[in-house]
Amino acid sequence: MEPVSIILLVAVVVGYFAFYRPVFLLKPARQRKELIAKFEKVAALNRHLIPEIRQFAEQYNLLDQPFMNQATFRKKIVELEDAREEVLAEENLFLVRARNPRNFDLQLLNSSLDDQLIYHKKIQKALEQYKATNGLQ
Repeated sequence: MEPVSIILLVAVVVGYFAFYRPVFLLKPARQRKELIAKFEKVAALNRHLIPEIRQFAEQYNLLDQPFMNQATFRKKIVELEDAREEVLAEENLFLVRARNPRNFDLQLLNSSLDDQLIYHKKIQKALEQYKATNGLQ
């Protein structure tokens, strides 16, 4: 081979590894990192919200009283516990941290986490409104 061809071939290979391949490798890593952060945020909100609602409802004897959308405090606690067991389960976190997770699974989990984050925030806001409306803290 001629030296010019070798230099050109080396330049193409170096260019591929320097510019194209890192983008291919970094994007999934960044997405996975963002998904882990979202997972941990929803899990922390869940861990905080369940005891807060339970303590408040037990303190004022409201467990079986209507709270949100005609559901009782007890039902909302059960729903949050179910979310913890289904969406926020350790195997889902393991899936996110896996080296080569399936893209479809990550998209599904990401969508579920988005839904759970919205739902948890609605419950948190409803609790704050209930406390303010009824003059309870």
